[in-house]
Amino acid sequence: MKKRISCAVLCLALLMGLTVHAAAEEANVTADVIIDGVPMTNFKAVLYGGTTYTSLYGVTLALRPDAVVTWEDNQLVARAEDFTMSARIGQNYMVVNGRYLYVPDGVKCDETGDTLVPARTLARALGAEIGWDKGVTYATSGAPLSSGDEYYDAGNLDLLARVIGHESGNQPLLGKIAVGNVILNRVASPSFPDTVYEVVYQKGQFPGATDCTPNAESIIAAKLCLDGANAVPGAYWFNGADEPCWASRNKATVAVIGGHAFYG
Repeated sequence: MKKRISCAVLCLALLMGLTVHAAAEEANVTADVIIDGVPMTNFKAVLYGGTTYTSLYGVTLALRPDAVVTWEDNQLVARAEDFTMSARIGQNYMVVNGRYLYVPDGVKCDETGDTLVPARTLARALGAEIGWDKGVTYATSGAPLSSGDEYYDAGNLDLLARVIGHESGNQPLLGKIAVGNVILNRVASPSFPDTVYEVVYQKGQFPGATDCTPNAESIIAAKLCLDGANAVPGAYWFNGADEPCWASRNKATVAVIGGHAFYG
């Protein structure tokens, strides 16, 4: 079941974890993968758009020989005593123990059908150390991610999902994430209240939002935000993209995503 990624010219920038020129990115430059000091002979790392991807199947079994990896419901699923991990080709996230990890450029598939995910994200999922030394190196280190039930604060998750659903339930996933980011960016800023609850209930900011019953993708977007996904760093306001407002007149546009413009 192990798959081999076709070889191309080895790129020093990949080995150093740096972005390379677009021409090299398009070439899907490859590099060796070394796990616990052992070079992998049946798969390599590959560069897509400046992000290093590796085989979910190959890396998982090399780091965790006790894992069982299967193809279920059109996605790759890996299970061991302390983790369950899944990734669906084309999806913008992978799931580990109920935690949602953002994959901005999507889960990839090579020409052999192997499922590829960002190397750093996979290392985080499995609790491994990652580096670049004559290739992409993984080292067995800590434990896989804790469960979503332990990690996500239920109250914050509920409020965030409700606001996302109310404000952007009909928007693409990236637009949903961006709305959630505005809430969390405010929490992190000294210019706004310090908690999700206080930000959401600040007078005049999100009226009626908490009455919303969020759809499934809005809940996923909230989890992605709480696990670090940020599509609009520095954005503290949003509005309809074609609708003038105080922020559109007084603040810089950070991004326009779907039907919303984001300002900071």
